[in-house]
Amino acid sequence: MTVTSLVPSPAGEPARAHRSAAEIGRTAAGARTLPPLEAPRGHCLPAMADTVLPNGLRVIAARQPSTPMVELRMSVPFAGATFTHAATAEVLATVLFRRGRGEGTARDTEMARHGVTLAAHRSSQWLQVSGSAPGHALDTLVGALADAVTEANADEAEIAPVRERMVRQIALIRAQPQVVAQEALVAHCYGELPALQEVPFAAPVAAVTGAAVRALHHERLRPRGTVLVLVGDLDPEKAVASVAAATGAWGAGGPLPTPSPLPPLRAGRVALVPRAGAVQSQIKLVRPAVTRTDDRFAALSLATLVFGGYFSSRLVTNIREDKGLAYRAEAGFEDHLDRLMLTADADTATQATATAYQEIRAELGRLATEPPSATEVDAAREYTVGMTMLTLASQAGFAGSVATAVCLGHEPERVTAFPDLLRGVTRDQVAQVAREFFDPDAFSGVVVGDADRLAPGLRAVGGVEIADAGTAVGAAGS
Repeated sequence: MTVTSLVPSPAGEPARAHRSAAEIGRTAAGARTLPPLEAPRGHCLPAMADTVLPNGLRVIAARQPSTPMVELRMSVPFAGATFTHAATAEVLATVLFRRGRGEGTARDTEMARHGVTLAAHRSSQWLQVSGSAPGHALDTLVGALADAVTEANADEAEIAPVRERMVRQIALIRAQPQVVAQEALVAHCYGELPALQEVPFAAPVAAVTGAAVRALHHERLRPRGTVLVLVGDLDPEKAVASVAAATGAWGAGGPLPTPSPLPPLRAGRVALVPRAGAVQSQIKLVRPAVTRTDDRFAALSLATLVFGGYFSSRLVTNIREDKGLAYRAEAGFEDHLDRLMLTADADTATQATATAYQEIRAELGRLATEPPSATEVDAAREYTVGMTMLTLASQAGFAGSVATAVCLGHEPERVTAFPDLLRGVTRDQVAQVAREFFDPDAFSGVVVGDADRLAPGLRAVGGVEIADAGTAVGAAGS
């Protein structure tokens, strides 16, 4: 029998059968003391098989049976040099898993019966596939993937409704401020560069045919250079054997196309890009960073976090929390083909844009002249290591992290080795990269917004090129 004692309440209030959090946190002797934090634990790599099949497909299978599921990630090199390629690849990614082998639907039925999911999407550099299945349905998952990649069967009847819907969606997506600003940034830094286009233009999508999709499928959806990662309740060696058996007919194809070289960056220039009538502005600044394999990358990662990489960073605290100048402010890294860029972004109201831009430049300069304290470095390190550990704890997070690491040129061990690199970074190393990479005059970029209202304030701040007249962004190519 359970006896519940009533908690005395202030005079006039009825007694309660529960205690508040504040009451639980105190005793007659004073506030309860919190136990010490548990020492950080590393993440051990699970049992893993890593092999390249005769057709060139690299398969990485890891056993992490935290749930009875299997997560699949696959990345296919898919960079192109034309807007037509971007449009056709977008349609191909959308229809890739809409049909099973040949004319039948047996595979679709089998997938539905076992709870197998597969989907594809395109980025400027990759065609990426993600999927999941119960552990016992691994062969069904792999078989469905093999069906899709080995048979280019999209026809005009299937393409037409997808194409029409996509054109309507593109009109909405390309009107989003972030998309407009990103395209303005690329155009400002490099000129016209289809290889970095994330959202295709509507006109080339409307012209995509079934024959074009099938041709691109044959030409580019090849195992050579492709990375397939399986993580979950599986036997790594048996999983690799299953993939080898299912994809035996997947031909290697010819040599991988050589990516277009990235034009030189128009360094040190920030331009006002007009967007008539906009009530918000987007500030996007970039500068070249080091490669991820450079010895300074770990220190630069921590410096970037201290600057604007998380909610307690200097930039967010200043322009969002203290001054209320921005809805969003952040810093990080962005891949421009083979070049890694350091970025600083903010979304602001039009009336606050000039002040926010001035504060971003001031914070960049302050990081270079007032290096992060030991407390700031430790906080940034604990944050990113902790987030990494949380990500790796799930099957989906581990699979995605391994796929990303390998696509960026690392080995799978990078996902657990990088936190150790961060733990070894000293404050002096962070201060050194802060002085080297956070000079505000070294950043290029754009301020996208209502030019008529922004120009006076930005002229007063200085450092922004303001044209007498310009073409409104967001209309070209749509």
